[in-house]
Amino acid sequence: MDKNNLVLPISILLGCLILGSFYYMSQVNKQQSIEKQQQIDLRLKALELKAKVEAGQAKAEQDKKEYIVKRKQDCYDLETAERKKFGNVDGSNYNELDDVCIVRYVNKEWKEGDPNSCNNSFECLFEENCECIERYFSKEF
Repeated sequence: MDKNNLVLPISILLGCLILGSFYYMSQVNKQQSIEKQQQIDLRLKALELKAKVEAGQAKAEQDKKEYIVKRKQDCYDLETAERKKFGNVDGSNYNELDDVCIVRYVNKEWKEGDPNSCNNSFECLFEENCECIERYFSKEF
């Protein structure tokens, strides 16, 4: 084969290599672009999920606050009703931790200095938060 006969096959081969290289590079670029878009989509989904979680937490907190306000109002209403029934109501308090309303009454039987003024007064001395000695008793609702 002489030189002229090799030029055409070499030209075709080089042309194919160049075209193949361009095609390969465009496919690599396309794949990188797709992967980058997928990463962006994942980040957006993660941000949306985080926003939904935060919104859910904010709603849960708001619901809890509204519940506590309602329970405090219920407790106040209960105190008012108890006050109408009994003349010894001292006050009320809503305990959020235990979710109970505590109405406190004055013990009318209590007499200062009288050890028998409270039932089980001896036992009461050894218990924590014993209100009997202090002339009060309370009920949880």
